[in-house]
Amino acid sequence: MFGMPNVGLAFARASTYSPLSTVSSRTVAKTLTSTLLLPSKRFSTNSKTQTLQYRFPSNQLYLSQLKQSSRAGIFGQQHHQRRFNSSSSNQKDDKSKNEQKKKQSSASEVWELLKLTKSELPTLTIAMGLLCVSSAVSMLFPSIIGLVIDTVKDPESPDDEAKKEQIAGIEIPSTIKVLSYEIPTVQFYSTLGVIFLCGSLANFGRILLLRKVGERLMARLRLNILKKIFYQDSKFWDIHKSGDLISRLVNDSTIVARSVTQNLSDGMRSTISGFVGAAMMLTISVKLTAYMLLIFPLLVFVALVFGRRVKRVSREIQQQLGNLTKVSEEQFNFTKTIQAFNNETYEVGKFKKEVKKLYDLSVFEGRLQGYFYSGNGFIGNVFLIFLLSVGTTMVRQGELTIGELSSYLMYTTYSASSVYSLSNFYSELMKGVGASERIFELIKLKPAIIPTKGEKVDVSGDIIFKDISFHYPTRTNHQVFKDLNLHIEKGDHVCLVGPSGCGKTTVTQLLLRYYHTESGSIIVNGHNLEDISLAHFRQQAGIVQQEPMLFSGTLRENIVYGRRDATDEEVQKVCDLANCSKFINNFPDKFDTVIGAKGAQLSGGQKQRIALARTLLLPGKVSDEVRAKLSHENIFNDKGDVLLGPNILILDEATSALDAKSEEAIKRSLELRQQAELTTISIAHRLSTIKMSDKIVVFNPKGEIVEINDFDTLINDPNSELTKLLSKSESHDDVEEDLTKKTAEKEEEISAEVKDSETKKV
Repeated sequence: MFGMPNVGLAFARASTYSPLSTVSSRTVAKTLTSTLLLPSKRFSTNSKTQTLQYRFPSNQLYLSQLKQSSRAGIFGQQHHQRRFNSSSSNQKDDKSKNEQKKKQSSASEVWELLKLTKSELPTLTIAMGLLCVSSAVSMLFPSIIGLVIDTVKDPESPDDEAKKEQIAGIEIPSTIKVLSYEIPTVQFYSTLGVIFLCGSLANFGRILLLRKVGERLMARLRLNILKKIFYQDSKFWDIHKSGDLISRLVNDSTIVARSVTQNLSDGMRSTISGFVGAAMMLTISVKLTAYMLLIFPLLVFVALVFGRRVKRVSREIQQQLGNLTKVSEEQFNFTKTIQAFNNETYEVGKFKKEVKKLYDLSVFEGRLQGYFYSGNGFIGNVFLIFLLSVGTTMVRQGELTIGELSSYLMYTTYSASSVYSLSNFYSELMKGVGASERIFELIKLKPAIIPTKGEKVDVSGDIIFKDISFHYPTRTNHQVFKDLNLHIEKGDHVCLVGPSGCGKTTVTQLLLRYYHTESGSIIVNGHNLEDISLAHFRQQAGIVQQEPMLFSGTLRENIVYGRRDATDEEVQKVCDLANCSKFINNFPDKFDTVIGAKGAQLSGGQKQRIALARTLLLPGKVSDEVRAKLSHENIFNDKGDVLLGPNILILDEATSALDAKSEEAIKRSLELRQQAELTTISIAHRLSTIKMSDKIVVFNPKGEIVEINDFDTLINDPNSELTKLLSKSESHDDVEEDLTKKTAEKEEEISAEVKDSETKKV
């Protein structure tokens, strides 16, 4: 909040730093404005200067200089002016250095972009060879046109009569002069046909090879991006939005692949056409070529300026595409919530704003292209007319033939279009550079945790949190844990209880190594968690969340997601344990039922039970003694592994949407886990879930453990934190139970009324 106390403080500061008339009223106004912009709560007697220095470092320096000048008088003012001039010169030097760095950075970015084609170099070399062939054939065309035109003579000329013959009733010259050789006309045109056929075949091969290279490069980029993304920790996902990542994965990779394949080919073709065209123009007329070269520096300069602007705008467009994807993805994911709050119009308006931003950027890019292409075209056409007028004069004077002038003008058009194409190549390359910056940002990321690095050890032992301190990377000002200590014994079912936001879920996220601890260590079966292979550890640990994520496939595909080699018998066993066999068999397609995106076809309780079955399918390693003790239970697979979930199972409000019958079935599975000496950590608010555990850990709002004991001991103590928490939620549970009872009674009344009405009709 911006409060009135700032005003008095602002005047106080202005008067402090502006004694007598040394400082103008403008300075006072500046000081007042900068002060009023700061929140009033930021100011205190002891931190005025620090606040100014942190928020407005330049103002602090300026005010301190003014203070010195007020003490030193006019000499101080002169000294201040000298320092100001020195500062200005330093700023100019910094500006020139920054410009130089930008040029170097741009060159290195282009080099990084071209390095992507390293693995495709053999194929690209063949494609470029074919490009040279097709370009050479294309560049022959103007010379051939000139030769043919020069064979046309005055029809009344007697010297020409003997050199004519008829083909298909058409009278043509019998020979055509190429250099100093007279070549028969039929042979000349036949050879041309073969040459043009070779050029077409070479062009076909070039297009096909470049398309293959582009698609392979695009696929490789997308795979590399996806690999890098998957191996990042949760900090990465807290910072980056999935919509922006999808845009980089799909849109940016397409632009990059196109810029270093098809665009690179176009650039090389333009370069060849430009150099060959210039060489042929020099061969035909040095004088006309000298005129032609006058326009080249201007075109190149305009192309460079345009390319830099396009690079910047292209990056902004790609970023905005990412924002648009992010907004639309969020809206699609939360359609029901949007409809529930009647916010369709608001969300359409929000999307419209993002579309408008993208539209404005695209129109701006189109305006730049319009200025560039139309300007280049106008300059080229004007200069072509100028060359035509000079060339016709040279023909009259006998310096050129009509055929040579025709060839020259065609080569001029080729060269001009090459410059035009090179400009387009440069702008497309800059687009690729802009997109590649966003891609390289992901590709160059080093994973915070390497999943395969570390020891492969048995984790079926005690879990110890020792002096753990932690805060989330995106919330550095909020300390979740400070010197947290917790000991979970092997085979225990521990329930974490506490108010929302106290760190219960954070405990499980640290155990699964979604985040790094700030300090302290987590010991699992005598091994530091950071020394254990993450991939190996997660094979022996599993989690069922309150809102489980199901994939848009069949029920079976979701259940076997963690073990795709599971047999039908194993799937049936875990479904029985998770109490989901009945509703699955009620579906017409049973396990082959498609459940839609995120399990949209299932209820909340059904989704939780499917997620539990998926986790229970992960095999747990047990001793021979346990196997013998539970041999009568139908919970083992052919390998002797127990189908009760992994050695460490985390239930994060995993039964919150279950009815009493389903919860009772889950309770039986958890009891079997205890008998199998498998560790279970659950997070709960419901009394029925808390009762299932044999040890309860209670957290206070500060993330501190205030008590650990069994349920009976804590619930019988009226002063325990658990009793206080449950007493607060008792009224809610009573209301919920009452509503359930009234709903059932109402349904019975409606059913009775329907039966009565049917009886009366009969």
